[in-house]
Amino acid sequence: MAEKIIAEKITFAQAAPFLVKSLGGDDLDLKKECDSGIAQCWRLQRGKAHMLTRAESKELVICCFEGQDLGEIISGVLKVAKDSGFASIRFHTKRPAILKLIKQEFELVEHIYRRTL
Repeated sequence: MAEKIIAEKITFAQAAPFLVKSLGGDDLDLKKECDSGIAQCWRLQRGKAHMLTRAESKELVICCFEGQDLGEIISGVLKVAKDSGFASIRFHTKRPAILKLIKQEFELVEHIYRRTL
């Protein structure tokens, strides 16, 4: 059963210290998205976890997600997203082991390659 989510919207400055690993050097771009209202930061379960999200049409994009009890918390997030009218959830990660932590099935839909010039 999905855990009832207690979510508090917070500022990027409040969330960033808890999202260091998942920000992965994208701090400035994500801060701009939060400052402009494109993205939002959340304190979940009274600080057990923190998340940075944005909506893209009917898809909820999880940009950053760190904390404790991620498997239980993500179940509640999935329910809230569905109840809010989202058709899907997407996330990008440099840490594929996160799938084991969140204990949810996500489909791999792309590989991203980059070359520094």
